[in-house]
Amino acid sequence: MKYTGLRRSLLKDLSKTWVLQRLKKIELSAIPEWIGSRVAVASRYQHSLSVGELSLLVSGENKDDLLLLTAASALHDVGVGPFPHLSDHIMKEILGFPHEGAVKFAFENSPLKDVRVLEKYGLDLDEVASMVKGGHRLSRFLHGFPDLDNTDNIYRFIISIPGRPLGEPSYIPQEIARRMSLEENIILPDELRERWISDFRKAYSYLRDNRMNMIGWTMLGRALRLLRDELNPDFFRLTNKEAYFLIKAKIPRLVDGLERREFRIIFDRKYDELRGEARKILDLSSLCELEQMLSRELNLEEWMVGLSAVHTMPGEESSYWRVYLVSYRGDNKPKKVLEDILSNSTPV
Repeated sequence: MKYTGLRRSLLKDLSKTWVLQRLKKIELSAIPEWIGSRVAVASRYQHSLSVGELSLLVSGENKDDLLLLTAASALHDVGVGPFPHLSDHIMKEILGFPHEGAVKFAFENSPLKDVRVLEKYGLDLDEVASMVKGGHRLSRFLHGFPDLDNTDNIYRFIISIPGRPLGEPSYIPQEIARRMSLEENIILPDELRERWISDFRKAYSYLRDNRMNMIGWTMLGRALRLLRDELNPDFFRLTNKEAYFLIKAKIPRLVDGLERREFRIIFDRKYDELRGEARKILDLSSLCELEQMLSRELNLEEWMVGLSAVHTMPGEESSYWRVYLVSYRGDNKPKKVLEDILSNSTPV
């Protein structure tokens, strides 16, 4: 591969930046294993550097494009807030963009002059940020199905769950990265693509079926919504544990309930689509109103009940919505109210 030595030098320098070092304390799983159970224990730092390594296998002749690809690949997650993806809705409300658009924000809030590393290699922060966000001609390497990011993400998730409950991956990321080229669109053999998709489905099904993981997702999301007016931009530079301790100080009963495993899923249903009033679950402010309504009508404290809706298979036409309702100690009263709200949506 051309310019591999130079690109590897860039990757080494980037690995020492604050924006990447912070990711050592951000787990690959949105809900860390110390909140959920048997989920990936790899860090976003390990994942980011591995995606950077995969970029070295992409063929091409243009030195500037290859350097840009390696930089964007290694830096694609530096914008994540604590509990990646889970905090994206709040980030978008407060900052105006989700983590894919927060690369410049991360660099601007670094206590070090991390941008100097990019400048050393003739790279422009705006262009790196554009590629990660998805508006660049090379963004396909980070916004595809598969791409360098999710090629490593799925593989690393499977191999880093303690006890390997999902077995071994059916592919290795290098198989896919070697098929990529700056000059051509990504074309994978059907057999390799099917192996990747099989592992993708397996990983997402495991996450959605893991009760403790979805309780953690729902109730930490509820905590962030309850604290919405108290959070500021600095929150999105915290690590997972820093954010967790902040939530614990503000809403101790909710966190104690998570730690004592006192929350239960009382409603878990799949829907082809969400219609009418049910669509409110997909909008942050309307979701808060629904949670407040459930609490108020049933005389529950606000931290006692949480709602979430997740797309089960992102990127696939056959995907569907899955709605979860979680309550403290399994109090079943909110279930009937939610069923009435969702009655005009069609279950799978």
